[in-house]
Amino acid sequence: MYTWLGLYLSQRYNMDALTIGLTILGYGIPGLLLSSLIGRAVDRWGRRWLIPSGLVMAALAGLVMIFNIPAHVTTIAVLFLSLAYDLTQPLFVGIVTDLGDGNKLGQTMGLKVFTLFTGFGIGSLIFGELLHFGFGISLAIFGGIQLISGLIAIPLFWQEVPSRLRS
Repeated sequence: MYTWLGLYLSQRYNMDALTIGLTILGYGIPGLLLSSLIGRAVDRWGRRWLIPSGLVMAALAGLVMIFNIPAHVTTIAVLFLSLAYDLTQPLFVGIVTDLGDGNKLGQTMGLKVFTLFTGFGIGSLIFGELLHFGFGISLAIFGGIQLISGLIAIPLFWQEVPSRLRS
């Protein structure tokens, strides 16, 4: 859904290109300001709390955008979408990086990049196809899938703790 934010803002709020750009500029702010805190949280608590939280946060942000809310609330939802991305994508990259050994780091990073950009492309394509039903339905499906993924992630990541906390 991230790819389609500009269209959403244009259709929902009749924003011009500059206003859309300024609104989407906020998408990078959580990563800029909070990335070191997220890294420390992973070191302290592991991915078990952060990945499910990020998925659920993305779900809630998407679901809020279904409703007729003021533009500034949508900007806040975009900030939460960004934070949700920051809580999930780098941590998934860490999982992929852990798959390889030192001799196959290039293959591991190739897998990561392939998966990341394939996911961006396929996700954007699917969301674009869902837009034939309107943003409300598309956001509901996005939010539902994110919420289900977040709930599934809880048991999947529950055993994941930093090495210093393992007994």
